[in-house]
Amino acid sequence: MAIHYFHCTDGFDLILDRNGRETRAVQDAIAEAHEVAGEIMRAVPSYGEWDNWAVHIYDEAGPLEVVPFAGLVRAAA
Repeated sequence: MAIHYFHCTDGFDLILDRNGRETRAVQDAIAEAHEVAGEIMRAVPSYGEWDNWAVHIYDEAGPLEVVPFAGLVRAAA
């Protein structure tokens, strides 16, 4: 298990994940990034610019993956 951090940004604003979440592998971290994006979009449903946001996955060594909110926004519509 590894701790992965899921920082979200649109290039201007940032939601910083200071706690991280335990995941087994990068593929699990990507699935978790989808969950993080969904949680944020549900928390602020009136916001209309989610296409500009992405989840940046980090571990203790640095950046791993970037998961855009865009595909999730279209799937929710």
